[in-house]
Amino acid sequence: MGLRMLTAVIRVAGSTEALAATFSVLIPAVADGFLGHAVVIDGVGTADVERLADGTGASYLRADGAESWLAGAAQARGDWLFLLEAGDVPELHWAQAVERHLILAPQRPALIPLRGLSGSLRERAGLSLGPRRLRPGLILPKGHALAGRLGATPQRLSVGRERAAG
Repeated sequence: MGLRMLTAVIRVAGSTEALAATFSVLIPAVADGFLGHAVVIDGVGTADVERLADGTGASYLRADGAESWLAGAAQARGDWLFLLEAGDVPELHWAQAVERHLILAPQRPALIPLRGLSGSLRERAGLSLGPRRLRPGLILPKGHALAGRLGATPQRLSVGRERAAG
């Protein structure tokens, strides 16, 4: 990915099982040097979530509500962010799809869409009809996240993500 570094920003509502599922998919991207850092935003303030974040080398912070994405973006070390909810499990080859997007469209945000009809429809409606707010599945420049909104409609990538129970 050249000089760009990707940071995963993961919101958690107290479930270590959901966070562990997300980390299990992200760790290979860390090993490959594609994902450089993770920030865990705990909306509940669970000691187990803090320990899990610490054990993986992720930054941990306690924040809730609309400001949580902004707080996570401020802690991120990378130029680009991958926003996730704990339990989000991107499909195999997600890192290659993101890397390709960053090479071909380096200024445009991207989305790894949620699989499943109802989740996908809600996500599409939110992006098309509503304000371009930050939401899980987005890959975007850190500056856009700090501004609190997208600069453009994100490009939907060919890989998706599922939500693990937890």
